[in-house]
Amino acid sequence: MWLHKRLTKYEITKIIGGRALQLSLGAFPLVEPRPTDTAFDIAKRELELGVLPVIVRRHLPGGGYVDISLREIAREEKIVV
Repeated sequence: MWLHKRLTKYEITKIIGGRALQLSLGAFPLVEPRPTDTAFDIAKRELELGVLPVIVRRHLPGGGYVDISLREIAREEKIVV
C-alpha cells in the first residue's frame, strides 16, 4: 500500500507545540540549546534533526490506521519546518 511519508503542516504544528510545552515544563532537550533559544526554537530544531521519538498515527478511510515513526520520515527525506 502506498502511503505519503511527508508530514502535513498540521502534524508539524502539533509535534512542535507539544514538544515546546514539554520543554517549557522542564523536559530535557534532545539537542544542545543555544543561549538565545526559546522552547519553540529547541522543539523546531529537534524536529528538523529527526531526534524526537514520535510516532505519527494516520487514520485511513476504511477505519484503520497506520503508524509512522518520525525517525523513519526524517531518514527518508529532510523535514522542512
